Amino acid sequence: MLRLEYLFVRFNHFTRSDDPELHHNAISILFDLGDIGARGDIKSLLLKEFERQKYALNGLKSSQKVDQEALAQTLSEIDSVASSINQSTGRPNSVITDSEWLNAIRTRLNIPGGTSPIDLPSYHAWKNSPSTERRKLLENYVHPLLPWQDACQLFLRLLRQSGEAKDVLAHNGAFQQAPSGKVYQLMRIMVEDDSLYSEISANKYLLSVRFLKAEQDKKAQPINADVPFKLTLCQF
Repeated sequence: MLRLEYLFVRFNHFTRSDDPELHHNAISILFDLGDIGARGDIKSLLLKEFERQKYALNGLKSSQKVDQEALAQTLSEIDSVASSINQSTGRPNSVITDSEWLNAIRTRLNIPGGTSPIDLPSYHAWKNSPSTERRKLLENYVHPLLPWQDACQLFLRLLRQSGEAKDVLAHNGAFQQAPSGKVYQLMRIMVEDDSLYSEISANKYLLSVRFLKAEQDKKAQPINADVPFKLTLCQF
């Protein structure tokens, strides 16, 4: 789901532009989205997750501490998204894989400079067409995959909201914590210093975080100072 979210964010960013070179990037990402759409397990995975989330949320209907209006809206969103996925028939990526024009582009993408005007004149002509026409074509190709985008956004939003951020400290740049027997689906880390990033490993026995400092084109260096950060363990 995180990879799918990443791809849709990039595709939408490039598609909104009028720049033909950014639309070229959108075409490239379209193939990645199509490959994920070809996976038959994605549909069953999402439907099972939404059923599990509905079961958990339905248990909150009698709680006075819960905003029942917001709860009803969330349950309605889950039903709507799950219905859209369930009603999708066939392969959602078929409009991509069945396009001879796209297949020709995909073949040439793996060749250095393979999408140049001398190799793909029809593609060059498309890149020089009005931006509205280019955008409409991209939207037509991605349209069957939009239920996956909606499902991905809803699933990750609910999961991220399920955890509570806590202030913790990585001594000498390292932090470890036992999961206390709980099974978490997502671990989120927020640190104020944008030059730092974290390497994370996790299993049922131990959560481990190590902070490193990005050094332009040099090898990243481990941090030997204490690093305050916010840790959120998400479990739905």
